[in-house]
Amino acid sequence: MTDDEARELTARVAALEQQVEIKDGIIAELLKRIYGAKSEKTDRDQLLLDLLEDEPKKPDAAEVPDAPAAEFEEKKPGKKKSRRQKLRDSLKDLPTVTHEIVPPEVLDDPAAYRRIGEERSERLEVSPVAFTRHVTVRPTYVKKADPDAKPTTAPLPTPLLEGSVLSPSLGAHLLTEKFCYHQPFWRQEWKLRATHGIELSRNLMCHWHNHLADLLLPVYRRIAADLRTSDYLKVDETPIKYLNPGTGKTSTGQFWVYHHADHGPLYDWHTSRANTCLERVLLGGADDAPFSGHLQSDGLRAYTAFIDRQPGNGITPVSCLAHIRRKFVEAKGDHPKISAWILYRIGKIYAHESELRKSRAGPDERKRAREESTRRNYEHLKKLAAHLENRRGITPASRLGKALSYARAQLPHLEPCFADGQIEFDNNLTENAIRPTKLGMKNWMFIGGADTGWRSAVIYTIVEQVRRHGHDPFEYFKWVFERLPGMTNQDDFEPLLPRKWVQAQEAQQERAA
Repeated sequence: MTDDEARELTARVAALEQQVEIKDGIIAELLKRIYGAKSEKTDRDQLLLDLLEDEPKKPDAAEVPDAPAAEFEEKKPGKKKSRRQKLRDSLKDLPTVTHEIVPPEVLDDPAAYRRIGEERSERLEVSPVAFTRHVTVRPTYVKKADPDAKPTTAPLPTPLLEGSVLSPSLGAHLLTEKFCYHQPFWRQEWKLRATHGIELSRNLMCHWHNHLADLLLPVYRRIAADLRTSDYLKVDETPIKYLNPGTGKTSTGQFWVYHHADHGPLYDWHTSRANTCLERVLLGGADDAPFSGHLQSDGLRAYTAFIDRQPGNGITPVSCLAHIRRKFVEAKGDHPKISAWILYRIGKIYAHESELRKSRAGPDERKRAREESTRRNYEHLKKLAAHLENRRGITPASRLGKALSYARAQLPHLEPCFADGQIEFDNNLTENAIRPTKLGMKNWMFIGGADTGWRSAVIYTIVEQVRRHGHDPFEYFKWVFERLPGMTNQDDFEPLLPRKWVQAQEAQQERAA
C-alpha cells in the first residue's frame, strides 16, 4: 500500500468514525425524547458524580479540572402549607351555605337541652354553567292627543353583533374555554348540545371568534405600542401548524412571542421565521416610534439579521443563557465530564441570580452583585468555550462541538447583564408565555388557517395578559365586550388595556379587605 493510499484510507476511516459519532448522538437524543425525562433540570447529585469520577481516557481528549465538592451547598427547604390547608384557605372566600342538623330528640323537646358546642365539616359543591335566554322588549308608543304623530321606541343599545344572539358573557365564555382551557369549538359544540340542549354549531362559533378578535384588535395594537416604548424586550418563536386550503394538508407557521415585565406578553403570527417578521411589532407603522433598547433572544439568525439591516436603530442584542445551557445538557452523553463542568459553572450563575430574586434586589444592587460574584464564572465560561472548541477529539459536528460553537458565539452577548441590572440572563419568561399554546396543541393540533393565526395571536395575548396576574380571563372578556361595540378606532383604548383592568380589580380587592 502506497503512502497516498494509506492517507486516503486513514481519512476515510476518520470520516466514517465522525459519521458514526453523529448518528450515535442522533439515536441517543431520539431515545431520550421518547423514554427520558422531559424536564431540563439537572440532578445535582448526578452532576457531582460526573465531576468527581474519572472519565475514561481517550487519545487527545480535552481535560478539565475537577470541581471542589465544597461548592455544592445544601439548601434547607422552607416550611410549606399542606395541600389540605391550601385547599381550605382557597375556600374561605367562596359563597357559603350552612346546613344545621339538630338531633331528633332535641327537636322534640328543645327546652330540655342546652347547646354546649358544635361539630363542623365542609364539602365543596358545584353547579354546572347555566345559560339564560334574555329577551329585550322595546314598546312602541304614540301620543294620545296626536294619533298621527310619529311613534316612539327606545333605541336598542349597541349589540356585540347585529342580528345575533351573541352576548358579551357568551363571547367571553367561548373564548375562555378555547384559549384558556383549550377546549376546541367542536368539543364545545358537543358539550352544549349534550349538557344544555343548545344547538350551536362550530361554524357559527368560528364566525363569532373572528368578529370578537376584530373587536379586540385596537386593544392589541395599543399593547404593541406600549411594548415599543420600553427599553428591554424578550422575544422567542414557536412553531404552530395551520391548515393550507386546497391541499388537504397542514403547513407550519410561527407565533413570535414578545415579553416585557410591565406590559406582559404579546403574540404575533407569521407563516415563516424570516427577519422581516419582527418589523410589525418592533417597528410599527409609519407614524410609530420604533423599538430601541435591549432585545433578548436565542441564536436564531433572523434576530441578528434584523438588527444588522437597520444600522443605528439603537437595538442591542442580548443572548439567552438557558439556550446555551440546553446545548450542553444534550451533549452530556458524549462527554459527561466536560459538559458537567460547564453546567456546573452555569449553575453557579443561576444560584446567585436565585439569591438576588429572594432578596428582592433592585437593578443597581443586581448590577453590583453580578460584577462581584457572577463575573468570574462568566469569564471562565467564555475562556473554556474558546479553549475547547478547537481541541482534538471534539469534532465540530458532534453535539459537544455544536454546543461549544454556539456558546462561543452567544456568551459575549450576555455582557449587557452586567451593565444593566434589569436584564435577565435568560429568556425563560417568554418561554413560559409560550407554554399555553403547546398545551392547546394536544387538543386542537392545528389552527384553522393562515388568516386565523393573527386572530389567535390577538386572543392569546389578552388571555396571557390577564392570567399572568392570577385573574380570570372570562371576567375581563365580559367587561371589555360590554364596552367595545360603542367605540371607534379614533377612540383612546388605553383604559381598556388588560393591565388597567387588573389594576382596578386589585384596587377594589384592597378596598374590600
